[in-house]
Amino acid sequence: MYVTLIATFAIAAPAAQAADCPGANLLPALASVPTAKAATLCLLNGERAARGLAPLATEATLESAATAYAEAMVQQRFFDHVSPGGQTLRQRLASYVASANSFVTGENLAWGVGALATPDSIVKNWMASPGHRDNVLNGQFREIGVGIVGGTPIGSLPAISATYTTEFGARDAAASVSVPTRASASSSSPISAAAKKSTKRISKKSTKRVSAKKKAQISKRCHRVAKRTKASKKTRTARYDRCMRAGLRAARR
Repeated sequence: MYVTLIATFAIAAPAAQAADCPGANLLPALASVPTAKAATLCLLNGERAARGLAPLATEATLESAATAYAEAMVQQRFFDHVSPGGQTLRQRLASYVASANSFVTGENLAWGVGALATPDSIVKNWMASPGHRDNVLNGQFREIGVGIVGGTPIGSLPAISATYTTEFGARDAAASVSVPTRASASSSSPISAAAKKSTKRISKKSTKRVSAKKKAQISKRCHRVAKRTKASKKTRTARYDRCMRAGLRAARR
């Protein structure tokens, strides 16, 4: 999925919000990662509370997936909602949705260096980006996992930088409600149990026939195709998705 790095602009949050969240203005390496995670969740729930939305509760499976993906982006030097091996958000959260009749999930990513790596800066930038903001303020989501890792996909020093992943979710959500996929925030619509079984079969078949290396090559090519499109981010994202589906279908033949 085409992703735009967020790091250069922000909107102001209520002045008291960061002050009410310990560690919000400190680098994760200085405040400690657990403190930074708690501050990030505090800030996100503050944004939701200001608009009358229920707070998100930390969920262990989502937090584990978020942390693992943040680590992967730093170690493998990529920044995308699809890994170089072709793993998608739905595949990363397979264990989270495995027993659900229906579900909805979403993901926000960010990295920063220096003052741009604090929880307060990251959340402000998410709120300034429509796709990320939609995930933060999505009333369907009830649970969250926050992953924060020192370092960045471009190799910045862990002591002065950080990479963030937030996985949003809700299981047994109303199947008639959908969450649109955004250029800067990966999310999937609720899916029925029958459709989920079909998706699992397709994923299993694809994994068996298409190598991780080939998926990564297809993903890189589709990113180039999407970037050449002079259109909105949403249109570029749609083009990338179509390109990936076509590329994977061709690779399976």
